[in-house]
Amino acid sequence: MNETEQKIIEVLSRVVSPVAASNLLKRALGGQSPGLLGPRSWAELIEGPLQHQLMGVLPVSGLIPDLQKLVRQLMAQTPSVEVVHDPIRPTLEAADLTEYVDLEREPDRQALVLDLARGEGVLAVVLDSVHGRECRLGAHNDSLVGFLSTVHRLLDRKGSYRVFYTVFREAQLVLRPLDLGYLAVLTRNETNLGQLLYRMSKIEAIQMGAER
Repeated sequence: MNETEQKIIEVLSRVVSPVAASNLLKRALGGQSPGLLGPRSWAELIEGPLQHQLMGVLPVSGLIPDLQKLVRQLMAQTPSVEVVHDPIRPTLEAADLTEYVDLEREPDRQALVLDLARGEGVLAVVLDSVHGRECRLGAHNDSLVGFLSTVHRLLDRKGSYRVFYTVFREAQLVLRPLDLGYLAVLTRNETNLGQLLYRMSKIEAIQMGAER
């Protein structure tokens, strides 16, 4: 692992888990060899593919400050002429980490909700779909489901949304649309959401007629 790669993972590990940080960088690289990237290429990767990956798992709209600082440092190291390696060279395809769930099957819905509910700091999980609703409410009651359904409808009326995140007095809520319904997870305030957000962003419903 070269110095720049290590710095990026160290920065990302301050907002997500080290494993998630490594996976984010691998997906941003898209099969490119880190050893072939110069300072300018690293800066462009951070501002482009890596930022795109971060926006998919965290409620951010711009580079986090530590990444901005790293980009400035890399640009300062950029020589007036930087060797550009052959873009035609073969690369490895990034692994597809999408988690497909058959929402028509009650056991599959239950398994997903139960698995998410076992996560560190998770207080409640709700999966609402046209095929059925599955819940693990913990100390909460059905009023939480009603609240989540209302929030989802309001967000959906404003236009398609990718993820909704908010903080209550003692909990954090992550809610995302899934097929014609939604998936919501409530966690303790101190819980690191990096891995949870990443996993939720990769969950997709199997569409009718799709190969299984």
